[in-house]
Amino acid sequence: MGVLFPTFLAGAAAAALPVVLHLLRRWPRRPVVFPSLRFLSASSRRIESLWQKLKRWLVLLLRCAAFALVAVAFARPFRSGQLVRQSRAVVVVVDNSFSLQAAGRWDLLRAWAVARVGKLEPGDRLGVLLMAPLPAWLVPVTTQTDRPLAELKALGPGWLTAKAEPALRLAAETLEGLPADRREIVLLGDHQRLSWTGADFTRPLPPGIQVDFPDPPAEPARQAALGAPALRPGADGLVASVPVRNFTGPQKRILRVYRDGAAQPLREENLELGRNEARTVVINLPGGEHPARFRFSLDPDDLAADDTAYAVWRPGADGTLLLDPAPAGAEADFVRIALESAAGLKPSLKLAPVPAGEWPSESIAILRNDASFGGGSGLRLNAYLASGGAALVFATGGPAQREWLKAHGLPLTPLASRPGDWEVRDWALADPLVAELGQRRIGVLLGWTFSRGWSFPADAAEPLAHWTDQAAAIGEARIGGGRLVLCGFAPERSGGDWPVMPAFVPFLHQTAAYLFRSRQDALASDQAGRPVTLGAESGKWRAVDGPEAGHAPLDADGSAVPMAPGVYQFTHGGESRFFAINLSPDESDPASWSGGTPWKGLVSTRPPPPPKASREKLAAADAEQQAPLWWWAIAAAGLLILTEMALANRTSR
Repeated sequence: MGVLFPTFLAGAAAAALPVVLHLLRRWPRRPVVFPSLRFLSASSRRIESLWQKLKRWLVLLLRCAAFALVAVAFARPFRSGQLVRQSRAVVVVVDNSFSLQAAGRWDLLRAWAVARVGKLEPGDRLGVLLMAPLPAWLVPVTTQTDRPLAELKALGPGWLTAKAEPALRLAAETLEGLPADRREIVLLGDHQRLSWTGADFTRPLPPGIQVDFPDPPAEPARQAALGAPALRPGADGLVASVPVRNFTGPQKRILRVYRDGAAQPLREENLELGRNEARTVVINLPGGEHPARFRFSLDPDDLAADDTAYAVWRPGADGTLLLDPAPAGAEADFVRIALESAAGLKPSLKLAPVPAGEWPSESIAILRNDASFGGGSGLRLNAYLASGGAALVFATGGPAQREWLKAHGLPLTPLASRPGDWEVRDWALADPLVAELGQRRIGVLLGWTFSRGWSFPADAAEPLAHWTDQAAAIGEARIGGGRLVLCGFAPERSGGDWPVMPAFVPFLHQTAAYLFRSRQDALASDQAGRPVTLGAESGKWRAVDGPEAGHAPLDADGSAVPMAPGVYQFTHGGESRFFAINLSPDESDPASWSGGTPWKGLVSTRPPPPPKASREKLAAADAEQQAPLWWWAIAAAGLLILTEMALANRTSR
């Protein structure tokens, strides 16, 4: 037997109090002879005196025992053997990524995990930890093991990507602090190469943590996946570009296109995919004048989760450019002249003034006037970028612009005066925008010189070109849900001859087209598990196509996090917007880790450290909760007190 609070046993010393009182009663008294007792025999008086002495000693013992039992009850005794029985703590780490939706894989691994958990005794602990999108407890570790077992048996795979190592380390840290002789992790996972990529196999888990790893499952025999489709206007409607990748041997597939949730396909394409082939299928679709949502589906294979992709088309977003007024004192509006001269180029870009009210997030803004960054216009610009807008900004050095950029982590620094001009150099040729500018003639990127300009730190944005190694001249940054291309120079002759160079018109047109395509792609390629920016409005968010379709709408304010692919509708007031959500393309690769079983090295071979006092205390507290004895002590003390009262009551003689 053990006790939880042994210091309370010192209270048993209170049992000395009745002894002291008993001894005080033995002080000499003056005898008084009652006449009525003279006729009792001496023997009778002796028997009566012995009985009274015996009762007094018995009452004394009962009082002392009652005090001692109360002290024992406060010490919270328990059966120490219970500590040995509640010595098992188990955490099931669940890979809830969509690769486990492969035919038969989830049911097989879940049954294996339940079998590894086995029979749990009273006092054992069990928890269920999910890997994706970040490690999170489905059911925290608890002694009430029925609930986590029921949740595990009812759980299904998700739609996200997962990493194994962070979840395993969180589970191990949790188990390390629990009072159990056996601490176990059961990994419900498929050992996909993606889930182990980046894991540090050289750093083992804490000593004493055992891990049960399943064998890698058989890889699917037939697996192909669709990427996020991109839509753009074509000559007679829309043009859809659908990435398709085959991860197994040659196979024939059928790609069907559905519009607005229709049961019958709008288009069908027969595909012959070579071994491990990746290609983009281009499909011409009718329409384009009205909003539309599309579902692209392959006939199912062994992993059907990624055989469907979604896209949304929003008319009116076909290249509308919001252009602010030229700065006061400019000799000419070179930007407007250049864009108007490029009106016949593809894609077609239409000019419109920056509105006085809300800026439409589907458009692209080109800003060079200091007034566009201050006051109400600056607030509208913030809201525009927060809702996913994109802007091309030319630095002019105005106070409002510099303050706005600094607030968003892009501080401007004027270039120092020097005899020669500053040259834009060190272009990031791998960047899509720079590659597009230089794909026809690399000379377009040469000879950009300026007599004055502004730089910003190279680590404040993704540099596209530099003034010096540390100072960026052109960069791309994400602000809120939007995208910003910042040029550290003004489109004016006062700063250099760039506005009259051959590169001026191509740069403006290609950058605007790039931002437009990026915005359109973002509408079609938001990813499950990531926040979708809705703006500052509050409204209703619901799935209209995909696995979550038919569920009740949810309240949304500013953003939403879709956990499954599909088309979602956000309704605010009388307006509705659709968002296409697709899966991560990386998770579609079913390949298991091929370099042996390095995850077994995560299990430490060192013996566990000796129990700490705090851990022993936790174990004792848990055992006391499972097998308490204090109430027996209280009951016994109460029974003794009642017996003592009966014996000490002189009227009962």
